[in-house]
Amino acid sequence: MDGDEQAIWSAVNDIYAAFLAGDRTRIDSHLHPDATIWDSSEPRLVRGRAELDALRGRRPPGEPPASIEASDPVIDVWGDTALVRHLLTVGGDMRVRNTSVWRRRGSEWLCVHNHEDVLA
Repeated sequence: MDGDEQAIWSAVNDIYAAFLAGDRTRIDSHLHPDATIWDSSEPRLVRGRAELDALRGRRPPGEPPASIEASDPVIDVWGDTALVRHLLTVGGDMRVRNTSVWRRRGSEWLCVHNHEDVLA
């Protein structure tokens, strides 16, 4: 991976580490405030931080999964835009396919769209 690809992949993995730690602020530091999200548990498109916070508020309380492992990254960078595709293994047995779009803002990369599908 080159420098941009590594920076983006590190941000992707930090989002999952922050999720396991229950650190929303850290997660949100990697998301553009107007990001759109197709969440695997939500039938409609989430638009922006307010809708994401509302979705988070509707989720039942509970422990996070024991682990989230991101693997098989395919990252393409075109100037200030990047496309990331990877797989997740959640809790050891759930497989999720993920695609995200990232934009460079200054010296950092922010996720502007995320799409996840649970694989049968």
